[in-house]
Amino acid sequence: MRILLATLLLTLFTINGYAQNEPYQIDVTKLDSGLYLYHSYAEYKGNKVSANGIVIEAGDSVVVIDSPWDNEQTIQLLDWVEAEIVKPVAAVVITHAHNDRIGGISVLHERNIKTVSSQLTKVYALKRGFEAPKKIFEKETTLNVGEVTVNVFYPGAGHTVDNTVVYISPYEVLYGGCFIKSSGAKDLGNIEDADLDSWGGSIKNMQRRFPAPKMVIPGHGNYTPGAIENTLKLLGYQ
Repeated sequence: MRILLATLLLTLFTINGYAQNEPYQIDVTKLDSGLYLYHSYAEYKGNKVSANGIVIEAGDSVVVIDSPWDNEQTIQLLDWVEAEIVKPVAAVVITHAHNDRIGGISVLHERNIKTVSSQLTKVYALKRGFEAPKKIFEKETTLNVGEVTVNVFYPGAGHTVDNTVVYISPYEVLYGGCFIKSSGAKDLGNIEDADLDSWGGSIKNMQRRFPAPKMVIPGHGNYTPGAIENTLKLLGYQ
């Protein structure tokens, strides 16, 4: 009986161990013609957590907002673009230097894909052991690709010192990254590198720069209305 029990336990351990070592698979949802939301995944405090990113079909090429969480999922995303959109990736915007935004940067550079970030994100990327993004800006930059305009803006410190947001025209979509929590979020999530005193004021800067987006996409969770309002509420502003 003990031998049988030990065998069963060993089998379960092996199966569970194998399952935990299996790579996560990204998934992609179409938001609009030429605009896609993708999810990548990782373990965080013992739970499987998804991170949002954006794929934009722009003229003869593609712009991606944020790298997946790791190299394997970055390869998956690039393979998906190659198979489904069949256009080259012109640039990947990195909104801050945490794994869920910059985790696959080495794969991007291996494939000679331009990476874009703020100067602050470059500094923190190097501090955290990542490769530095290649195209750097201070406060704001605009990528004009085909008929799409991708405006990358630094509103000030919040979730991190270096977090940026992205406004995508003509879709009128504001991608907040981890600077903005979803409307259903119950807390501010990972605040190890946050500037809680500045965060609310930085959101106000973002609202002045982009006052009327039709859709706001947070870094994690769903994109139902109310994300900015909920973030301010979680910060104690309501």
